[in-house]
Amino acid sequence: MSAFFVSVVSSFVSPFVSPLQASERCESTLKKEKVSVRYVYDGDTLQLSDRRRVRLVGLNTPELKEGPAWSRSVAKQAKSALQQWVSLQQNVYLQIEQDARDDYGRMLGYLVNAKGEDPAIALLEKGLAYAVVIAPNIQKQGCYFAAEEKARLADVGVWAHAAVIRAKNLNKTLTGFSLVQGKVTRQYHFKTSEAVVLDDNLVVMLKGVSRLPSLAGKEVRVRGWIQARKFTRDAFSTRFTVYLNHMANVEIL
Repeated sequence: MSAFFVSVVSSFVSPFVSPLQASERCESTLKKEKVSVRYVYDGDTLQLSDRRRVRLVGLNTPELKEGPAWSRSVAKQAKSALQQWVSLQQNVYLQIEQDARDDYGRMLGYLVNAKGEDPAIALLEKGLAYAVVIAPNIQKQGCYFAAEEKARLADVGVWAHAAVIRAKNLNKTLTGFSLVQGKVTRQYHFKTSEAVVLDDNLVVMLKGVSRLPSLAGKEVRVRGWIQARKFTRDAFSTRFTVYLNHMANVEIL
């Protein structure tokens, strides 16, 4: 098992489960609604025949029109894979998660077929998507990260490329969903959140998590949507911010 599944901070309990445990948790207890897919926008977003838009939960595929050439290529493969999966199913079902809609009005949930098979698993195992957790929608968290780990170990899809950006190298062209790594140079504790600064250039704002021990000097890798948004504290400020609400998106190396 990679270091991704193990925290080196003794007081931090890893949110991950082993591949065996994950396989036992792939089934969701959420109610299934039979649906018809009208259009697939990309590897993680689609439209139903009743015009509802659905954002698949627990994963993120690269953008079709943004990022380097290899990333756009993976995005096309992810879209094609989801389209093919939908076309091969006699019946498709939607399972709506606890937090049912995002800020864009899209339904949030999982697609499955009559056997309960989830296309996101195949996307993650082929390296066509990244696992990501946004609480409280966490039913398939362990299963998805275990699927991603297979692609990481095989160096396929996104993992065949330099997918991790150094925090100190962030610029406005590198915003959006990214894996970013850097050294913890500052750390703050607030009433409702924790803040970890990487390379004095990116602040990781963690809401709804337990108080973190000191991570000073440690290498940390995070995944999420990077924003060109300043964080200022006293005389210090960073240029970029990422907002997270679950420690599954944080890897302490």
